[in-house]
Amino acid sequence: MQKTAQIAGVGRKRPQLNIAVEQLHLDTKNPRLMEESQGGKELALINVLYRDFNLDELAESMSRNGYFDEEPLVAVPKKTPKDMTIGDMTSEQFIKFIEREDTEFTVVEGNRRLATVKLLLDSSLRDSLRIKSWEPISDEVAVDLKSLPVIIYRERNEVIPYLGVRHIVGIQKWDSYAKARYIASMVESGFTPQEVQAQIGDKQGAVIKNYVCYKILDQLENEFTLEMKSAKESFSLLLLAVGQGNIKRFLGLPVKLNSVNFEEPIPQKNLENSRKFIEWVFGAGPVLPVISDSRDITRYLSHVLANQEAIDYLYKTRDLKGAYERSSGEQNLVLRSIATANSKLESVLGIAHRHKTQDAISETEKCVQTAIQLEKTLKAKSDD
Repeated sequence: MQKTAQIAGVGRKRPQLNIAVEQLHLDTKNPRLMEESQGGKELALINVLYRDFNLDELAESMSRNGYFDEEPLVAVPKKTPKDMTIGDMTSEQFIKFIEREDTEFTVVEGNRRLATVKLLLDSSLRDSLRIKSWEPISDEVAVDLKSLPVIIYRERNEVIPYLGVRHIVGIQKWDSYAKARYIASMVESGFTPQEVQAQIGDKQGAVIKNYVCYKILDQLENEFTLEMKSAKESFSLLLLAVGQGNIKRFLGLPVKLNSVNFEEPIPQKNLENSRKFIEWVFGAGPVLPVISDSRDITRYLSHVLANQEAIDYLYKTRDLKGAYERSSGEQNLVLRSIATANSKLESVLGIAHRHKTQDAISETEKCVQTAIQLEKTLKAKSDD
């Protein structure tokens, strides 16, 4: 894939044709799909789209209304003849080529719709995926679905900016990992992060952060053969974490992400830190993460990773809040513990008169003795 030098949206000359469904194929490089699903055969891709991307609502709409021409698919030719120079999309040679009944296309925008159409038209395909809930379509709808409106681009790289605008900053947004993977594909096609930002209209800082986080997972996956499914599914947590200064330092990232080594964002000396960080945030197999939601990253983990005592405690116990208690050193731990104990005693004071039992008196005497001993210890320490 090579970058295009032209301004992406200029011109109104891309041909739109009605193309038979048999000539249209799903995109094996669809950014929405996890890597393990990319490159699969069409049946496998349809299965993934049906399983994970809610085709039922589309099927219900299409079975009632047919296909709305106002939502054309976007496709590129699967192959072009070796002796053909594509040139201008309005050229007679190109128009004749794309109008041929044996020309096949890869749909790069509208894969959910195309998969739904293929399933509606083919009962054996539905049976193979054990789809029982879809109603058969009428003959009139079937005729309408057999030929779909398609906007034709010459090659995939020309569609990149459009897809970025539509799914990164537009109303049909991809999940955060698909967005990052698409940004990575643009950068690795030759675009600079600044050009990506200009093409898709996203903030430049967000573009770089997405790319860095994508490359971090890629590096760690290769370095440790880690299972990254949870990290990819909850990729937004990594984006949040990499925005925290303490976490950047723990991972060995520079303060300004645009100066990172994109080929190896995590320095070798920080790889073990990074492996543990991934485990703490996303878990590892049967081992659960130490955080319960995204707020724990900024509220606890970021502070923990700034203090070696707290880091060591987290390594040993996987107790995030316990590690947080140690993140400012023993002095603050002592102060917080005393304040917490006093607060609890004050809360009991208001209701104690209703519970004048021997057990309550015994526990109170223990507290008094502990407080006296604590006071002696603190005063003795301060006198030294």
